[in-house]
Amino acid sequence: MAQHDLTQGSVRLSLYRLTAPMMLGVASSILVQTLEMGFIGQLSTEHVAAVTFTFPITMILTSIALGVSIGTSSVIARSAGAGNRRDMRRLGVHAIVLIGGLMALLSLVGWATIDPVFTALGARPEMLPLIHSYLDIYYPGTVLFTITMIAGSILRASGNASTPGLAMTVGALFNLALDPILIFGWFGFPRMELAGAATAMTVTRVLTAAWLLHRVHRDGLIKTRAPLAGFKVSAARILRIGIPAAATQLIGPLSGAVITRLVAAHGEVVIAGFGVATRIEAVAAMTLFALSGSIGPFVGQNAGAKNMARVRAGMRAACQFSLLWGLAATLLMALWGGQIAAWLNGDPGVVAVAALYLLIVPLSYGPWGVLMMASASFNSLGRPLPSTVLSFTRMFVVYVPLALALNELHGHGGIFAATAASNVLMGLVGYWWFQRTFFR
Repeated sequence: MAQHDLTQGSVRLSLYRLTAPMMLGVASSILVQTLEMGFIGQLSTEHVAAVTFTFPITMILTSIALGVSIGTSSVIARSAGAGNRRDMRRLGVHAIVLIGGLMALLSLVGWATIDPVFTALGARPEMLPLIHSYLDIYYPGTVLFTITMIAGSILRASGNASTPGLAMTVGALFNLALDPILIFGWFGFPRMELAGAATAMTVTRVLTAAWLLHRVHRDGLIKTRAPLAGFKVSAARILRIGIPAAATQLIGPLSGAVITRLVAAHGEVVIAGFGVATRIEAVAAMTLFALSGSIGPFVGQNAGAKNMARVRAGMRAACQFSLLWGLAATLLMALWGGQIAAWLNGDPGVVAVAALYLLIVPLSYGPWGVLMMASASFNSLGRPLPSTVLSFTRMFVVYVPLALALNELHGHGGIFAATAASNVLMGLVGYWWFQRTFFR
């Protein structure tokens, strides 16, 4: 069985080996999504606004899958740290079965409720056909995407971050090659516009899922004989972490839907600028996303081996890096955020909104990263409730009320300020809580 021991050697080197390939994969995926927004921006501002409306809903599905992925990574990493390989294999195959069935059901419900959901979010009736053209293809592909996510988590929990990182990178490059061909109808293909973007994504997911499933099977990380034996027990173990983790992840998209509704009230130019800015933000924060995905397996294996000193050292190193990265991203966005936005959409109004967002919100990226590290570590230690409380407090106690108040006083700029303030406050609280819980 391919397994990498994270309980020995340099803490920083172990985190680097986990994070570097994942960062490459995350960077490739986010950059492709950002360039895809640039392609869509060449269609019209209405097309950009339509895709921006879909962000909270698509993130809800991703968040549920991510919760199951976090639960999978937590239980498998701790089994790996304890040396229980049989348990790892059983949990791996049961996680794949669990997520496949769950996401098939949720995607069907999502597809059936497109019109009422997006009308409630503030989309005009004439925008619904654009939203349909994207989501009618996106929803079926969600099942493949989430299976890919679980397969990657199985590999990372065993200490192998290079394979899922490579799969993400190659898949992203393939997606990037397909995007303009299908969106604009190059080389004799029909011009599909938003449907083309969704089709390129779905084709990529088919190939990536097949590759990673082959790899986890080849490496002996899933049980192949009597694969459903003990499924209920495994599902309960995964969901004990996965349900609170999914709830934590869902809080963001649900509150994001409220924020999207607030921003949409300022017009399509503002919602388009908000969409462009959040795509750029994903690129700026991609290293933090990768590190938060890496700290989990590291913490899980060392907790399984009862080595809490390495857990503390890993958490400290991750938080220090988050603050340094946040500072660098703040300077970059302050200097060139508007210019980067102009590359994705030439509308001066859209660029102005995006530039304002990228001037204010990056100030909070460092503390936001610290919050990510604390939440991921809580989950990996089998303590998902603090992550849920932190996320709920950040979004519904601090962010949404503050955004409502500042929106009345300062318009969409006030909403952006509320984003930054909530990140800073809850980053400090998250670090304090983690330290107090495990090390005092």
